[in-house]
Amino acid sequence: MTEGKTPSSVPSRIVARTVAVCSGAVAVIAGRDLFFPGEILDFIPRDDIYLEWTNAFLHSPPEGTVEADENGILADLYVGDKFLSQFMAMNFLLLCMFKLVSGFGIRYGSDGGGEVKARMIWKAQFLGNALILFLFRLFTQAATSASLDLRWHLMFIAYETGIFALYGFL
Repeated sequence: MTEGKTPSSVPSRIVARTVAVCSGAVAVIAGRDLFFPGEILDFIPRDDIYLEWTNAFLHSPPEGTVEADENGILADLYVGDKFLSQFMAMNFLLLCMFKLVSGFGIRYGSDGGGEVKARMIWKAQFLGNALILFLFRLFTQAATSASLDLRWHLMFIAYETGIFALYGFL
């Protein structure tokens, strides 16, 4: 057994902390998109720009806003957009749950088998994060034109992807 590890230890505390911070923030936004679409969260900077850029105000305009006056009658016509938005949010929540389980739920074990299992999962999560990172990177220019700065999102996911690559492959 590796020095400093017990059978109930997590395989990597760095991965666990990174997943908690990065995927925790993603889970908050995805949870809002799933359960409260169109609601502005005050503690997220420029959240109204994000919701406008993703067209959440078309299918779920907040009551008493300009968007509700402009798009309130047409909101029912965008029920398909709302369904897809919530479907994507549910998928992101499942990915975040999977990452949290891989960071905190898998234990080192008496034979070190937990680390092998965690590394296999981290390799798959690296590939998934890399695809999401590539997708975000594709839409960076379009987001910039709408005053939505995706640099923080990209850095966030890139850091988590780098940690998965470092601990999954090395």
